[in-house]
Amino acid sequence: MSGVGPRPRTRNAFVVALGREIAWLARSPWDLALLTIAPLLTLVVLGAMFIQGSARDLPIAVVDADHSPISRQLVRNLRASAQVQVVAEPDQLEQAWTMARQTKVWAVVLIPEGLQRDVLAGRQGQISLYQNASFYSVGALAGRGVDAAVSALQQQVLPELARAHNVPAALRVQVPRIQATMLFNPQLSYEWFLEALLQPGILHVLLSCAVAVAMGRAMKADGQAAGRGFGANTLALAGMLAPYVVAFTAWQMAGTAWLCGWRGWGVHGSLAMLLAGQVALYACYAAIAAVVALLLRDTYTTLSAVALYGGPAMTFSDATLPVLGAPVFTQVWSQVLPFSHYVRLQMEQMFMGAPAADSLPSLGVLVGVALGMFVLAAGLLCRRPVGATGPAPSSAGEPS
Repeated sequence: MSGVGPRPRTRNAFVVALGREIAWLARSPWDLALLTIAPLLTLVVLGAMFIQGSARDLPIAVVDADHSPISRQLVRNLRASAQVQVVAEPDQLEQAWTMARQTKVWAVVLIPEGLQRDVLAGRQGQISLYQNASFYSVGALAGRGVDAAVSALQQQVLPELARAHNVPAALRVQVPRIQATMLFNPQLSYEWFLEALLQPGILHVLLSCAVAVAMGRAMKADGQAAGRGFGANTLALAGMLAPYVVAFTAWQMAGTAWLCGWRGWGVHGSLAMLLAGQVALYACYAAIAAVVALLLRDTYTTLSAVALYGGPAMTFSDATLPVLGAPVFTQVWSQVLPFSHYVRLQMEQMFMGAPAADSLPSLGVLVGVALGMFVLAAGLLCRRPVGATGPAPSSAGEPS
């Protein structure tokens, strides 16, 4: 039978709670797996999923109604492109649209009849591109590959054709063109953008679930800490949450080392600020999960609540869908989520190379929320202790 142990002194409350949590994790393979195997699998799967960097060889269909040297060169350009792959050349546009509806191709290129004639006559020829906007990112990438192939025509074919057909020089005047430069992710790499976003997006939800389970287990313990002061409860809570914050921060740092070190993307801003933001992120969500657990007092309800709060965080972080111009509720909810502030910090330091001082407001929000929620959780402990002073109760698979 487990019993109520002696009341530890305040200065030992952190060590006692930390030791108890580590001992529990050592003898509970399922809880330990949530801190080890689950994050490892997350990083491995994400790394394997995005290691190619960006989508390549996206299938497209080309309808050549001109059958001219210009149109044939364009088809050759498209076949040579690394981004797109010409998988079909149907005779009719309707056939190509059918393939698009079946998602056999992500874009359709129509080379109209008379394209070369119009170009040689000094008129601006028009090549139609139909891209699948239902799958916006893939369709846009296919469109970029087609744009590059069309742009190459000007240097490859037009001068020679103009000379061969004695096109007057006045008709060969080059119109101004826009030079677009991609900032901070010129390779348009999914690995650099999405993997860096998904790593903390998934890990912080796993952390919240691990803390929810730990708090639920602790609240079932029969040790009582009601007689302890606020300071002792604060130290005990810190000791209990420390293994989870340390473990998930370490996994996040490992993910950053993989992307920025091994994969060679680099950290373009302050590494120290980025790491500080990672510590603050996981401390923040550990404290939030503790508060939710102490308020709801039911493990399953707590798991649902933290998953509902943390799961959609990436959607509202302004990294995938724009929050600017969104309804007021969306903008407010985005600011309420600590993850949004971490994403801003990560973008500034990992991608954009901003000065460390520019990320201080985001770091300040994360630290402020973490401290505020931690103090609230410690205060709730004075009302409802989590059994940090006594041994865990006996149950199946759990020694007394």
